[in-house]
Amino acid sequence: MYCRSYHFSYLAAISILLSPALSLLAISDARAFAPMINARTARSSDRAQATDPKTEADKLFETGVKQHREGLFREAIQTFEQVLAIRKQLGDKQGIGETLNNIGEVYAEMGSRPKALEVLRQALAIHREIGEGPRIARTLNLIGFVNRLADNFDEAMKLHQEALELAKTANDQIEIAESFHNIAAVYAEQVNYAKAIEFYQQARTIRTTEGDRRDLGRTLNNMGGVYYNIGDFNRAMEFYHQALAIRREIGDRAGVARLLNNMALTCRKQGKDTQALIYFQQAIPMFEAIGDNTSIGRLFNNMGAIYESLRQYPKALNSYERALKIAREGSDKAGETTAMEGIKRLSSGQSLPQ
Repeated sequence: MYCRSYHFSYLAAISILLSPALSLLAISDARAFAPMINARTARSSDRAQATDPKTEADKLFETGVKQHREGLFREAIQTFEQVLAIRKQLGDKQGIGETLNNIGEVYAEMGSRPKALEVLRQALAIHREIGEGPRIARTLNLIGFVNRLADNFDEAMKLHQEALELAKTANDQIEIAESFHNIAAVYAEQVNYAKAIEFYQQARTIRTTEGDRRDLGRTLNNMGGVYYNIGDFNRAMEFYHQALAIRREIGDRAGVARLLNNMALTCRKQGKDTQALIYFQQAIPMFEAIGDNTSIGRLFNNMGAIYESLRQYPKALNSYERALKIAREGSDKAGETTAMEGIKRLSSGQSLPQ
């Protein structure tokens, strides 16, 4: 989960080099509650496990979480829908709410905000009925995330602060850290970088103590985004390298791809165009693995801009043409416009030395 501008984010589109600020994807690095598997059931025979609906749902849930973390969003939705059907048959309200949270989070990361809100509101109603503070807090944080994607920052802050109070009441350190992380993300969107760093640091401290590796990686990535936006590119790269090590460790391909993009954009700001190209090239197969064609197209636009600045015009043209093809196939108007502008400059000789 959960921040469009730095993490998040967001969401489906990678930033174009000409953008005034760094737009990072890592939005959401999903953090799902681990399924609770009864120890007695786990010790039962293989046949019993195969026919026990609760065990089947728990195993499918674990598969869905793994697919989500690997960026296989459509597959994750399909798996969670199977889990939801089983848990509805069992009348497992807690499990239904948990599954709806995960479905809503994936829809948010896919950019399907109306669908995400629809599902998350169902989850919130169930969790409020049951009266579980930490799960209510998690759902509020997710709904806040969706509001943040829609630039509803006041509503997002309200939801994240409500989640924080619930998490504190329950002394749920993981959800307290998540709330701090999201509050920081809103401050970052509002260009209040001092407050953003303050709250990210609180989230970082808790996540380090709790051994929460995946979410620690998210927070480190977002802190890198803040330092990028204040122009401290060396500090930004320090945080990105720390986050990258964690994401590689846990096998988060989507997160690795987005971080490589962030690092490439930062190298570009540092005047390290060759290194930026290396990071972009490393990111492409990662995005291909998770089927994120929009981001691939925008990577080619970014690479085209670098090749253009290096006066490697054939490579620049090739990159823009590949970006244009992908953008048109995916109806990415912003990516299509950037590619066409690049092609036009090269075709008219505007980029050539005078």
